[in-house]
Amino acid sequence: MLLTEPEIQRVLEQVQAAFPNFTNWEYNNEKNGEYFGFSVWGEFVINSEELIMPKRFFITLDTNHEDKWQGCLTVGQHSYLWSSADAGDAHIVSTDPCETLEEAITSLKAKISELFQAFLAGN
Repeated sequence: MLLTEPEIQRVLEQVQAAFPNFTNWEYNNEKNGEYFGFSVWGEFVINSEELIMPKRFFITLDTNHEDKWQGCLTVGQHSYLWSSADAGDAHIVSTDPCETLEEAITSLKAKISELFQAFLAGN
């Protein structure tokens, strides 16, 4: 699925509001060897003052080949068709396909919350 310019601006507003601590938002709006269509990603850097290897986390929300939305949290670089640990990134959590961007955002936030609750639970 490809988006019009007004749709892209709406998506950027939505993702920036949903994930306010992520910056450097970029997007792809073409079908090619790396994307099924529209994809948007933002970055969160831990220890940004480290010159050698600051930790970079990415939120990616994109459309799949069925024109549904999916979201994922990765480390290293944003998600795209050929993402893998060999390419310098790793998926941490991903959503199932969703009908709308809003559903994908809600689902991704829930999955991230579940993950971090697992780390924080116990003791």
